[in-house]
Amino acid sequence: MRDNRARRKSGRILVDGWRETQQAIQAGLDPLGIYVAGDRGAAADAGQSASPQTASPQSGAERFVIDAAGGALVGVSTAVMQKIAYGQSERGVVAEFAAPRWGLAELRLPDSGLILVLDQIEKPGNIGAAFRCADAAGADAVILCPAAADRFNPNAIRNSLGAVFSVPSATADEADARSWLSARGYRLCAARVESSRPLWQADLTGPVAIVIGSEAYGLGDRWQSDPQSAVDAIRIPMAGTVDSLNASVSAAVFLYEAARQREATAG
Repeated sequence: MRDNRARRKSGRILVDGWRETQQAIQAGLDPLGIYVAGDRGAAADAGQSASPQTASPQSGAERFVIDAAGGALVGVSTAVMQKIAYGQSERGVVAEFAAPRWGLAELRLPDSGLILVLDQIEKPGNIGAAFRCADAAGADAVILCPAAADRFNPNAIRNSLGAVFSVPSATADEADARSWLSARGYRLCAARVESSRPLWQADLTGPVAIVIGSEAYGLGDRWQSDPQSAVDAIRIPMAGTVDSLNASVSAAVFLYEAARQREATAG
């Protein structure tokens, strides 16, 4: 279940941490098993609620999860938790959910939405950090290309602080994503280091999708203008010797500039 292919085959995902589990439940995911350790595990095994004396600084999220778990709550020993938790630091709870069917058809967006498109970004940490930026900047959705992109990798969930559940998202191949965006009147703005147009001169108001490629290869020949849809190539001005930023940092710069422009226009 920690492997992407195994998760896809089983139709399930794993979530570590109280806050992340709470956000998954609040997003409507169906809990199949919520495994808690230590005093909470013993209480759950006995069909009891965790006592206030066992509460931690995140007791609000813990209480929410335990109250919402119902029959999915399972108490385990600390040793078992250490084996099933992700990484070296177990966080008191591991939750198993049915994988959500979140695709383009399920996205519901405002008329002038702001969408972040992550193209061929393979590092889960970058995906999670980009979701966190999208949540903070007020983006309406994140689309990941290709369709096999894994937004529910444990590192992606952890680095997003659970934003992979709070920010609407979909996975799709590039052609499908472009067709879907074009049909809904979205302008495409692609981050390209070779562009002559700096970010500060770009119009990021109205319905717009910002496309960020991998920091290793950028967008290459992908997301170029074609007869069906134009793509506005934009660069982030770089004053130093390096020629690019981390993908999630680039996403943050674009999204906050878009948020600034939109606030100025609304005002």
